[in-house]
Amino acid sequence: MIAQLNKEYIFTKPAKVIPRLLSYFLYEGRPATTKGRWFNPVTFMSLRNAASTKHISECEQPIFITGTGRSGSTVLGLVVSMHPDVGFLNEPKALWYTANPADDLIGSYSSATAKYMMNATDANSAVSSAVKSIYSSYLNRTNSKRIVDKFPEMIFRIEYLNQIFKSPKYIFLYRNPWDTIASTALWSENHTDILKHEDWWGVNNRKWNLLLEQVVVKDPHLSKIYSTVASLTKQTDKAAVEWIVTMNHGLKMLQEFPELILPVKYEDLANDSEKSLRAICNFTSLEAIDDFLVFGKKVLKPSTNNLPVQIHPALANAIDELSEKLGYPSQLPSMSVTE
Repeated sequence: MIAQLNKEYIFTKPAKVIPRLLSYFLYEGRPATTKGRWFNPVTFMSLRNAASTKHISECEQPIFITGTGRSGSTVLGLVVSMHPDVGFLNEPKALWYTANPADDLIGSYSSATAKYMMNATDANSAVSSAVKSIYSSYLNRTNSKRIVDKFPEMIFRIEYLNQIFKSPKYIFLYRNPWDTIASTALWSENHTDILKHEDWWGVNNRKWNLLLEQVVVKDPHLSKIYSTVASLTKQTDKAAVEWIVTMNHGLKMLQEFPELILPVKYEDLANDSEKSLRAICNFTSLEAIDDFLVFGKKVLKPSTNNLPVQIHPALANAIDELSEKLGYPSQLPSMSVTE
């Protein structure tokens, strides 16, 4: 499905098809584990040209959808993209790599050193100028007023983004651990390219290694059992580690920047989409337009596939504690621990 365009989206808002295609082909890029990477040279040529041009449109108030992958972030981005003021970028990894080569976590475009976490010192003038120029180009091409950039790992780069933009807003989207872990593991298994050594964890396990080296070592739960975590190889265990460190860091960022970050539970979004979408509009200063509220009701549905998940016993306490903090049952009925 190109640019996440399906019949529901096309028939609901035909005028949004062209902006989505522009996003897909000229700004997002095709990372490892996806099809169509042959088009990347054209994407990077477009991005380099955009990065070198003068800012025309003001782009100081982007909205970032962050959290963990497989938590409903793509469908939320598509719903918000129905808003007439919004242009939607779905994990524009090529864009961010163009501005800062240290961004490439999964090794789609480079094998050079990358950073999982970034702070204000990483946002030098060259990086800031490139990002703003590309964003400005995107606003002009899509005739948009605001950008919604869905990039889950940006939860680890709040200070970096705050340095680049004057008034960014962040949606911290989270989902119950068992659904997230099961979905991540299944996605990785279904998108593994054995010959190219690619899966959810990057080329040659690059993302997983960076997660261990830069995030797990600082995690309040997992740093204490680092050697055990580093030895994990099962998809479900690695997905559980990603959920734990992301939830821990997200909660930390909520404490540090409460005025900038809106926590959104996926289950609330799916069960009462209008209430959650109105809260998002209020937080981001978007007008609550009927078009995307109605579309949200159509496509946001509660999950019904709570598949059993097996995890390493060393991860159970962290998941249990974080689940309780996030408003989920402290006992995880669909999870079991295995040696």
